[in-house]
Amino acid sequence: MVSLRFNLHAAGVLAPGMTSLAQLRAICRGDEAHTPAPLLVPAPAMLPTNERRRASPAVRLALACVAQALQDSPFSGESLRSVFATDEGTGEVCQQMLDALATTRQISPLLFPNSVQNAPSGYFSIAWRNRQPATVVSLGLESFASGLLCAVTEAVACREPVLLVVYDPVMTPPLNELLPVSESTSTAWVISSGTPGETVPVLGSFSMALEPAGAQTPTEFAAWLPASWAAHSSARALAALGLLEAGPDTDLRLPLGGQMLTLRRTEAAQT
Repeated sequence: MVSLRFNLHAAGVLAPGMTSLAQLRAICRGDEAHTPAPLLVPAPAMLPTNERRRASPAVRLALACVAQALQDSPFSGESLRSVFATDEGTGEVCQQMLDALATTRQISPLLFPNSVQNAPSGYFSIAWRNRQPATVVSLGLESFASGLLCAVTEAVACREPVLLVVYDPVMTPPLNELLPVSESTSTAWVISSGTPGETVPVLGSFSMALEPAGAQTPTEFAAWLPASWAAHSSARALAALGLLEAGPDTDLRLPLGGQMLTLRRTEAAQT
């Protein structure tokens, strides 16, 4: 695969004890210790009242992270193409539906719309009046790598900015025995292909390539992240943001479909 280049313009971070990009970077540098704390996800104020009331925890997690990223984005929310990536995606909604099927066999019409995997992307389109194309991917622990490949490819092919949202809502018992996500984690990236003449602020520049898996081994899970997040696809996205604190040519290698996706920091920040 030919190496693709892209720019990161803004990013949102939401996880217990890590609630902004600035805090993530400080923890990555060692300037601040990661202190576990309950994650309080605000209600999505940008949604109309009815949709706000119906929004599931997964929707609230994704939209709060998006809102954080868009605060510093040089592009408006309504103008962005989007890619949403998640391992399971519906969290406790799936458990609620299974409980209903096992007991009353009656599922609330308010619950069902939140059970589909593209619910957060649909709420995003409502909240920001976004009519741009949206893609939703789920590939287990490789969901971030898959979503990043989709987002960068789209940004390069279409020459338009793309919003990448990677999120893992907490899983409730007994589903957490199959997917051990005990804490919700999420990140949102605003990227572009760096078209000639682009003058908008850039946090960092990167290259990305898909290579044969036998050539290199995956990068070990970042030591500055809690080990309990190792089962979170979105934690790989948090680790990738740590490249902002690394020097040029530092890379992150992620398995993807029998191959290796290599993300490499290429230059210092241009802001």
